[in-house]
Amino acid sequence: MKLAELQRYFASVATSTSGPPADLGAIFKDSPTLPARELLRIYNRGYHYRLLGVLASVFERTKLALGDAEFERLGLQYVARHPSEHPAVEQVGRHFAPFLAEQSSHSPALIDLARLEWARMLALIAPEPHAIALAHSIDPAHFPDSRLRFVGALSVLQLDAGALASFPGILLGDAWSDAHGEATKQVGIVVYRKQYQVQHRALAALEFKALALATRGATVSEFCEVFAIGNETEDTTNAFRFVLSWFECEWIELVDS
Repeated sequence: MKLAELQRYFASVATSTSGPPADLGAIFKDSPTLPARELLRIYNRGYHYRLLGVLASVFERTKLALGDAEFERLGLQYVARHPSEHPAVEQVGRHFAPFLAEQSSHSPALIDLARLEWARMLALIAPEPHAIALAHSIDPAHFPDSRLRFVGALSVLQLDAGALASFPGILLGDAWSDAHGEATKQVGIVVYRKQYQVQHRALAALEFKALALATRGATVSEFCEVFAIGNETEDTTNAFRFVLSWFECEWIELVDS
């Protein structure tokens, strides 16, 4: 067996979840103290617990909510089903929130907590933007038909409000309510990175709707329709205030006219 073939074989069996293959003894020799099957089992266990450690570092608050034993049980099941396939080992957690959603015993708040932690990790590793758009550089004549291109570190999520309990200091206020004015269990969140620190904050309901449309490619005039709720002066003021804040927060990389 050539070296490259041997390396591929070892990588396959060392990361496998189905146990040592039948031909292992023909490829690797036993040591004086342990047979090759036991040596491989030690390496295999170390590999999977390394991935479990990565999951724990990304989903720190989810682990706390689940408890150590349950997180370990679920985490090992997860990495067996979704092995690492990316050079950046942190990417192993990309399917963890959907995996938790498949388990009927977990609350929506717990699943959304995992979604939030994953979004924060993606914001951390997102590349730096090529530029930051400035409000004073806008062409007023073309701005209504423009589309905003947002920085790669930004994401917009709608989550169960209970997912935010693990993050002290996030105030929801009364921005999210149903038709009768009662508080809802859902809240809009923006996740972003500023000055090398990942942050997230709750959004007012109208801002969330507008920002979600903007990140999906709606023009300025299209997403500003969200703010048209009755009083033209107040509606225009709200639209201006929110959109200006997006520029001030350095969320916008480019204005496509």
